[in-house]
This record gives sequence, structure tokens and C-alpha cells, in this order.
Amino acid sequence: MTSTSLAAGGRRRSARAMLAGLAFASMTALAGPAALAADTTTIRVLNWEPGGADYWKALVAEFEKQNPDIKVELETVPFDRYPEVQGPYITTKSGPDVMENNAGLELFDRRRAYAELPPEVLEAGKDLITYSGGCLNFDTTKACYGLPFGYQGNVMYYNKKVLAEAGLDPANPPKTWDEMGAACEKVKASGKTCLAIGLSGIFPAYWDFPEIARNYLTEDDMRAMLAGKMPWTDPKMVNVLKGLASITEKGWTNSSAPSITMLPDGADIFQSGNAAFAGTIISDAVNWAAFGKVLGDENLGAMRWPTLVADAPLANSFSGIESSVFGVTSWSDKKDAAFKFVKFIAGKENAELLTKIAGGISLNKNVDPSVMPKSQALSQILEIIKTPTLHAGVLLSGQEADALARGWQEVALGRLSVEDWTGRMQKALEQSPSKRQ
Repeated sequence: MTSTSLAAGGRRRSARAMLAGLAFASMTALAGPAALAADTTTIRVLNWEPGGADYWKALVAEFEKQNPDIKVELETVPFDRYPEVQGPYITTKSGPDVMENNAGLELFDRRRAYAELPPEVLEAGKDLITYSGGCLNFDTTKACYGLPFGYQGNVMYYNKKVLAEAGLDPANPPKTWDEMGAACEKVKASGKTCLAIGLSGIFPAYWDFPEIARNYLTEDDMRAMLAGKMPWTDPKMVNVLKGLASITEKGWTNSSAPSITMLPDGADIFQSGNAAFAGTIISDAVNWAAFGKVLGDENLGAMRWPTLVADAPLANSFSGIESSVFGVTSWSDKKDAAFKFVKFIAGKENAELLTKIAGGISLNKNVDPSVMPKSQALSQILEIIKTPTLHAGVLLSGQEADALARGWQEVALGRLSVEDWTGRMQKALEQSPSKRQ
């Protein structure tokens, strides 16, 4: 064989090799996205978007950046419609891999829908001020089904401009029930609503009930509520219902209160500048940051609810609780990825996003205080939360929370007496699976 034929043969082999290489490269390029997709786990997260859309967009982006093999698909449902969407998923044991619920009995009542958090996920709880609201009976030595990310609780916001227009001193908002009544008369005379409120849904149970309950119940009483050993016929519980009823009976609220929800309708009345006061929460979307953005920080103040019983042990306390918790569904076949998301929720990176973007107050102890925004209302809140007590609202079963809201609606409309409301509440207690003895 000549050198020429050898060279020709080499060129043919090189050409074949090059073509084979190009073909392989082409196949690899075509297969690349498919291979990548096969390596990516997509988890579905059912939530009501606490903290707002911008915060959740940043949360998902940061989580996916840290976990490039996991993609998050959000199913966001309005807060007042959440139970009706979540219920069928639980019944059919299908749907999301991660779900949100309020801490306390709302979560405990649904615990069969959740997987118990393993020790490696609960490690994140060590960096939190508290996470007991995700654990059975508020006890971290028992099974835990979810981790929280923010500190939550109730305050009353006030619009300084509306108070001034009514001839009131914005620097001295009412501190007692009688002072609140006098203030409301002046606010109403100025043509504005005194207290913006919505009685539909579960908001009365979480945002209003605890602030009246603190005037009549001790922490031992609240623990008895949790255990189902505090009947609604007890005079203390009857007084709580009477206190709630007095808010609407005195005409302090908007006439639409029985037919609207607090979020978004009641909150909208306040942030539109048409109400002097609104009882909402310190964290997430309906908070000082959202109101201050609309009304102007200079016009917004935060205070404790006025007291009905000045010398009550808990009258000047803060109803504090972990914000909503996230857990992994018992039916998920992507538990490893879902547990990573739950652990991230409780972590420092998410805590700082909550603080910077949503104005939330994080439970994570490692957040730099200097990242907190500057606001007078926030400064007032940070003082209020220094004297926390139990949050009575999360100690109510789902049956009690529903009966509370529906009963208050009818009381406000003059269709139900407090005595009959008490009977309904007792019946709801007796029908509560989580409290059945």
C-alpha cells in the first residue's frame, strides 16, 4: 500500500470520526433539555401568598437558585377561600406537595394530611424564636408538622389624619373601651367610619376574638380552651362574646361589616382613609408596611386594642403567635424536595427577604436588626410585642371559629341574641374532633 493510499484512508477515517462526533454532539444538544428536565423535581406549593406577590417571587427565585434541581410551582388562593380549595385536596389525598396553614389548631385538625417533620428539617427550628405552633399541643417534644417563618399577632392601627380631622389628639389614641366609645362618636360625626371591620370568614376568630379574650381569660384559661375544658357557658367566655357584640351594637363599625371579609374589604376601608381604626396583624400583607405605603408613614400609628377590664392580668399584653406554617403533604411522592422547601422557609435567607420586601417581623434570630425598615408604626409594634401572651384565636377549633364568625354576623344584624350565640359556640365545641374528650 502506498503512502498516498494511507493518507487517503486516514482522511476518510478522520472525516467519519468528525461526522460521528458532530452527530453525537447534535444528539447530546437535543437530549440536553430533556435530560435536564428529567433531573429536575417540580413541587407544588399551596399558599395564600402571605407577604405579597413581590416577596413570594423573590422567595421562589432564591430557593430555586440554592436548589437548581428543584422547581417550585405555586398555587395561590385568596385567604378567605383557602379552606374550600384545600379541603378537597385533603379528602382525595392528592394535589400539593407543600401546604400552608395557620399555626395551632387549624394545623392540628389537619395533621393527617401532613408528614411529620424529620429531625434534619427541625434543625432549622433551632434558629427560630419559637416554632411550637407547628407541633402538636404547642409542644416541640411532640410531633411537628410544619415550620413558620414570621412572628404574627394582633394590633390596632389608627389613622392620625382622620383622628385630627375629628378633633382628637393623634398622639393619644384611646386606651380604654370608654375612651374608644367617645372617640368613635367624634369620628362618626366627622363623616368617617370609626372601626373598619369585616365579619365574614375566619378573621373574627383570629383578629378580634383574642383582643377581647385577653380582658377575661388567664393563660391557664386559654390552655383549658385548647384542651376543650373551657365551656362557652363559663361566665368568662360569655363576657368575651358580649364584648365582641358590643363593637357592632355600639355602631362603631361600617354598616357593611356583616357581609364583607376583613381581607380585603375591611382593610380597604381603612387604607382608603375612610376609617380611623382597623384591627389587623403585625406581619404579612395587611400590616404597617402596606398601610404606611398607602396612607403615608406619617399618618399611621399602631396601638394595643383598648382595654375593657383595665386591671385584667393580660389586658396590656400582646396576642402573639408564629405566622402560618408550611408542611409536607402525607401523599407527596417528592418529600425530599418538599422538605428542603419547608426548611428554607424557616431559614435566614427567607427571613431577610420577608423583612426587606414584605416588612414582616421574622422569627429567625440571625436576622440583622439593621435591615428593618424605618417606621414609627413599626417602632410602636416592636414595643408592643415585648409583653406577649398566648394567642387565643389559634386555640379555637375550625368548628368554633366558624360559629364565632357566623354568630357575630347574625348578632350584628339583630337576628341572634348573645345567649343563643353562646349555645351555638358550646355546640361547636362539643362537635370539635380536636377537643372531643
